[in-house]
Amino acid sequence: MSSPTYISSPFRQNLWQSVAILILTIISFVIYVAAEKRIDRANEMRLHSFLLADELRQSSDDLTRMIRTYAATRNPLYKKHYEEILDIRNGKKPRPLTYQNIYWDLVGLDNTRPRPLSTQSIPLIEMMRQAGFTEAEFAKLSEAKNNSDALTQTEFRAMKLIESNHAEKAFALLHDAAYHRAKLTIMSPIGEFYDLMNARTSAAVHSAETTAFILRIIFILMGIFLFIMLWRLHKTLQTTLGSSLEDVHAHIMHIGSGDFSHPITLKYGSQESILGWLSETQQKLKELLATNERLKNLYAALSQCNQAIVRSTSEAELFPLICRDAIDFGGMKMAWIGMLDPSSNSLKSVSCHGEGTDYLEGFTISTDSTDTTKTHGPTGGAFHENRPFWCQDFQNDPTTAPWHERGKQYGWGSSAALPLTREGKVVGVFSLYAQEKNAFDEAAKKLLEEMAMDISFALELFSKEMARVKAEKQIQYLANYDELTGLPNRLKLDNRIQYLLSLAKRNEITFTVMFLDLDHFKTINDTLGHSCGDSLLIEASKRLKMILREEDTIARFGGDEFIILLPNIAVDGATQVAQKLLNTFQEPFPINEHDLCISSSIGIALYPNDGNDFETLYKNADTAMYRAKKEGRNRFCFFTMEMQRHSVRNLELSNALRYALERNQLELHYQPQFSTQKGTVIGAEALLRWNHSELGSISPSEFIPIAEENGMILSIGEWVLHTAIKAAKEWMDGGYSPLIMAVNLSAVQFRSSNLPALIAAILEEVGLPPEYLELELTESIAMDDPQKAINTMNELHTKGIRMSIDDFGTGHSSLSYLKKFKIYKLKIDQSFVRDINIDPEDKAIVSAIISMSKSLGLQTIAEGVETIAQLNYLREEKCDEIQGYYFSKPLPKKAFEEFRDKYAF
Repeated sequence: MSSPTYISSPFRQNLWQSVAILILTIISFVIYVAAEKRIDRANEMRLHSFLLADELRQSSDDLTRMIRTYAATRNPLYKKHYEEILDIRNGKKPRPLTYQNIYWDLVGLDNTRPRPLSTQSIPLIEMMRQAGFTEAEFAKLSEAKNNSDALTQTEFRAMKLIESNHAEKAFALLHDAAYHRAKLTIMSPIGEFYDLMNARTSAAVHSAETTAFILRIIFILMGIFLFIMLWRLHKTLQTTLGSSLEDVHAHIMHIGSGDFSHPITLKYGSQESILGWLSETQQKLKELLATNERLKNLYAALSQCNQAIVRSTSEAELFPLICRDAIDFGGMKMAWIGMLDPSSNSLKSVSCHGEGTDYLEGFTISTDSTDTTKTHGPTGGAFHENRPFWCQDFQNDPTTAPWHERGKQYGWGSSAALPLTREGKVVGVFSLYAQEKNAFDEAAKKLLEEMAMDISFALELFSKEMARVKAEKQIQYLANYDELTGLPNRLKLDNRIQYLLSLAKRNEITFTVMFLDLDHFKTINDTLGHSCGDSLLIEASKRLKMILREEDTIARFGGDEFIILLPNIAVDGATQVAQKLLNTFQEPFPINEHDLCISSSIGIALYPNDGNDFETLYKNADTAMYRAKKEGRNRFCFFTMEMQRHSVRNLELSNALRYALERNQLELHYQPQFSTQKGTVIGAEALLRWNHSELGSISPSEFIPIAEENGMILSIGEWVLHTAIKAAKEWMDGGYSPLIMAVNLSAVQFRSSNLPALIAAILEEVGLPPEYLELELTESIAMDDPQKAINTMNELHTKGIRMSIDDFGTGHSSLSYLKKFKIYKLKIDQSFVRDINIDPEDKAIVSAIISMSKSLGLQTIAEGVETIAQLNYLREEKCDEIQGYYFSKPLPKKAFEEFRDKYAF
């Protein structure tokens, strides 16, 4: 049976043809109306042309009438009207509304106007030009206009005669033969224009009327044709419906209400009609009702399947319920579920229910797609191709040939195999067997596919639940143990320390907290990489655990830091354990291809002497560990109250130092530097001082290291540079001879990449030439990274800034690097100067430094000069510059200025 779309094709074709004819009829009507409008426009143009020509004629007559009346009455009103008529015609005055024929006849002696003026001022000749006249027509009008303008000259002469009291002559002038001939020269071109224009417009009107007549005939013919098409459409509709519209409607109503008791009787030849389609639909609906019961069963099975999924927590619990529901509620003969066994690379039955399940005992299906020794059948095909396999005739389908006998025995008429997936991969197959042939129509297929999808969803849930449980265990582990070393982390350590504290308080026992930190571990990370560092931490953790008892606790606290808890261990026991822990690092650690040698530093705090809570014990052990590092590393140190006081003092100073700049607590003192030979002040060293309102005066040796640790040294150093450079500039501008301002650099400042740019910016801002600034750098800072020091010194040197080595002789300078450094001065440390008069070795060292400096082309300056004997020796050795308390201690700025004014030696 053809589809209703195909049945209605003739009707649709006739319908569209009728619509097309209707559209053409409408178009012809529109064109016809447009043609009629064209006639109207042609007549309007004809009338407009006559009106323009008539206005020219009328204006000439009005001018003649006005001048003759003026000659007869000498009333100046007519002269005024004459001039106004002329001005309106020439476009000098606005035109009155409806300015035609009798306008001036309606103007009274009191000059009352019949109609108001318009806003339009346009010459009559211009209106004619815009009217679309032909050249010949316009030439005639122009000729009449020009002749009328020429006649106005005669009329103006008559006007002058009237005004000079020669009215009779004027009257004669306006009525003589010449005047009448002039009028004839105006009217003749207008008459000829009428002829030309009449011929043209008459032809246009005639053409439009002819076109309209033709279109009228076409429109009538189209209307007749449309009527014929509508009659034909009616016949086609009856043929398409197969009966009357009332019969078709009645049958549709019956089918729509579910009443199939009225069979549809078809006439001969109406099988391909709408009624025929309704008859076929009625039959199919009856068949659908017959299969509705089976679909209800499948829906019930699907519902039970979903309930089973909700209730079940595992595959072993779910699969028997699914198979039983497929039989009890779905009406199947047998159902089984096979799951992939990775060990044997085959599908094995894990659950089954119904008739014929005995053959599944020991039954397996190979999942190897290359295995040609076994027939896969629908179940194997569903597994390999990841799509459902439907066998609608089990006894005759070649795919199920190996099981025909068994299917006949158990009454299997059709079967289905649906893949079960987990995480997008096929892991099993759900197989069902029905008694009827063609049991799996489209609706049944969708329901069973949905059931398979629900089972797959359940497999996903089970898998996710297993993963969740595993993840929870992993999270629990990660929450309490370090992922890298497997040692307890801070959380686990906190739990154990709280338990240990509680136990210690109840039983009045002691325990030890150790803080162990690997020495120079950062160097290994930076040079060999973090993976190598991680391996070292793992191996170190293993060694540390081997030293400790079972009841002891070692936890990784972060980075290379470890916390160790030792219950029932006092001072002596802690000493032994600490030494064992240090000794375990004596053997190198074989990491990759490296044998890494590393030591550790240990801080020890005892409960309850060093604290009653973990925070205090941890803090004190940490303090002791830093003391061990400060004393040389690779050692252990017990916490003491002196450490506590020192730690509190450092914390107090660190906090106060953060506000020192903004509260103006910092100031610079300047110690003068002298030329040894001339005895004049040639420079000053800027030295930082801190005066706190509560803490008093704090030594730079105490607060400078703290500033380097907390990061304040950069901002403080920038302030020192700016203040010192500004002071040197102010002294120079105040009339003092220029001096060299020496400023010390810390290691943090010198390692800063923007140091040269910062100093150059300050010099430029203040306006001090760079040669008057000297930066002092200690030996140890310069030799920490010699190549980087060379690069920085070179950059400063190119900017004209001087560099000197401070505390020379106390570090470990390499003479080869010293030669490469862009410096111009060495400062001899005061430890050598102090005893040069009594210690021959110091005297020899100072002499050697001065001699070496001169050989390298460098200047020398000795600091810490406090006696005349020291001064005399340095002068004899030709040391270039000196400074010290013999001359002056570091002075505030004002005191320095007063000192400089009065002092010379």
